[in-house]
Amino acid sequence: MSPAFSRSLAALALAAGLAVAAAVAQPRSIALTVGDLSGPGFSARALRVELAGDDLARATLHIGELVALDRTWRDIAVTCSAFRLEQAVVACDAGRVERPLAAPVAFRVDVAAGAGSVTVTPAEGERWHAVLEPSRAADSARAATLTFSGVRIARVHALAELPVKLAAGTAAGTVRAVLAGERLQAQGEIVLRDVAFADASGLHAGDAVGGRIAFSASAQGGAWRWTTDATWSEGEVYWDPVYTRAGYHVAADGTFRDGIVDIVQATLAAPDVGEVRARGAIDLAGQAIVHASVETAELPVPPLYERFLKPLAADTALGELRTDGRVQASFAVRAGRVTEARLEVEDLSMEDRRGRFALFGVYASAPWKADARTEGRIGMSGAEVQRLPLGAFGAALDIGPADVRADDFHIPVLSGLLSLRDLRVRRGESGFAWEVYGALSPVPLPELLAHFGMPAMQGSIAGEIPRVRYAESTLAVDGALTVKVFDGTVTMTGLQVESPLGLAPRLRTDLDARRLDLDLVTRTFPFGSMTGRIDAEIDDLVLSNWRPVRFDAHVVSSPGDYPRRISQKAVNSITALGGGSATAAIQRSVLRFFETFGYSKLGISCRLENGVCRMGGIEDRPQGYVIVAGGGVPAINVLGYNRDVGWEELVTRLRRVLDANVTPTIQ
Repeated sequence: MSPAFSRSLAALALAAGLAVAAAVAQPRSIALTVGDLSGPGFSARALRVELAGDDLARATLHIGELVALDRTWRDIAVTCSAFRLEQAVVACDAGRVERPLAAPVAFRVDVAAGAGSVTVTPAEGERWHAVLEPSRAADSARAATLTFSGVRIARVHALAELPVKLAAGTAAGTVRAVLAGERLQAQGEIVLRDVAFADASGLHAGDAVGGRIAFSASAQGGAWRWTTDATWSEGEVYWDPVYTRAGYHVAADGTFRDGIVDIVQATLAAPDVGEVRARGAIDLAGQAIVHASVETAELPVPPLYERFLKPLAADTALGELRTDGRVQASFAVRAGRVTEARLEVEDLSMEDRRGRFALFGVYASAPWKADARTEGRIGMSGAEVQRLPLGAFGAALDIGPADVRADDFHIPVLSGLLSLRDLRVRRGESGFAWEVYGALSPVPLPELLAHFGMPAMQGSIAGEIPRVRYAESTLAVDGALTVKVFDGTVTMTGLQVESPLGLAPRLRTDLDARRLDLDLVTRTFPFGSMTGRIDAEIDDLVLSNWRPVRFDAHVVSSPGDYPRRISQKAVNSITALGGGSATAAIQRSVLRFFETFGYSKLGISCRLENGVCRMGGIEDRPQGYVIVAGGGVPAINVLGYNRDVGWEELVTRLRRVLDANVTPTIQ
């Protein structure tokens, strides 16, 4: 026992003795001011004791201020209806803490032995019991033990400032401390059950959390040596942006001195994932990491994805993946900033369960330093994008403090080759951004479209790819993309895709097609044959989740001198959009004996907005609009009547070549 603490207990005993002596002269009540009481780790000021009753068996203790565990409580009151003073023993068998909380209390202090105990039962099933053992004669060591059970975890708010509100849960455990001279040793174990917490923002929360924490510590000369071993066995936690479930074990040891926590070694392990090892130092006063190094073992990707990535990617295209492979990572921190890191990926595969994309056999080696450029490599054995297969490729990486570069690499696409150059990936304030240039060698359209389950079209896709850039969740193409198809050209400009990896990507672009061969177009579909050439403009095209929601489309005959014929089957297909009556009318006419008809001009337009297509043709008539204007012998005209057509209905009927909303007639 320290001399100061012994003097404090003696003062308390003297005060109690004076109270009894004074009771002879004043038997019904007495009040005494004890002053201050202090010991290791605590101090009490402005103590006042009041004794009352015929035998002075009722006592009240007032404490003006109590300081312990770096917390301060003021205006504390303890009453006792069964107060006893027997020689050097002061005891209360039935007391109650009145302020700052209301709880039954019992205590016993043996002043001569320098020992005592106190028991507090704040609620049913909740018990705190502290014991101060007598001093050991051999080394004058003092020991104290605190045991507790059924403790409402929400009471922690009274002891410490926390970033979250503890709403439920209980704690039980034992803490024991031994003071021998200047050396203090402590050890304990705490078991938590059904802990729930949250903050006002909803970004940090936990439910049904349970586990065990064991610790030991020793202090001498202002320096601490500590160890801890903790297991999180139950519950789930969301700590923005990470959501994870129980199943972790932490073991660590280190020192603490002058506000610096030095972690000699620490291990975080999850049975299904693997281990993360760390060491470093933390400045508690400055709330900064002085230095640290963290490295993982070789970790399997599937449990990493299920535990961490999948909850974060729930609303993106990465939300439902089948994964395989292994990763290993490390990083170092100096003076509060990351100075170097490394990522190793081996045989990684990920496949979208909806069949939209897949990557196979991905490998990567990516060392990074904050003050120098390094060399890395990345590649894969293959991939699929919307069922389109991509071949194996590899690329050298030039990795800088804030960007990654790849000069050029080539990706096989069917029988063609996608060549990319000047890839730049950079890290900005709004996240990662990248840009790349490229070119595509000719890929036959029949081969390409077969992989999308579409009818074969004549032609090929090839050409230069202008700058493609991605930033702030938007993919954009600078300049024009040109495709040669149906002996003509289709040019795409102003292409932008918002949230390309989201659940509902949004595409915007303008399309311009010139001199497409109608014979090649109609030969592709079971529509009937037509000869001639057409131009098409689709302005302000907007797709949401790859479905049209807005556009302004015009298709007209190309200018120039070329054969212009339309077959009986093509006429039937067009007129069938208006129902069987129009088709029957043409079959009854003399024109049914002709295989093809001449036309001078054709055209159709559709302006889609709010789910309705505003239809038009090459010219207006009182009863509708002209789709095909006759020319030559025999000639034929096709008219459309209804101006406004529901888009979904139009698509459905076009698929059946039967749309009752736009009724063409033959003249």
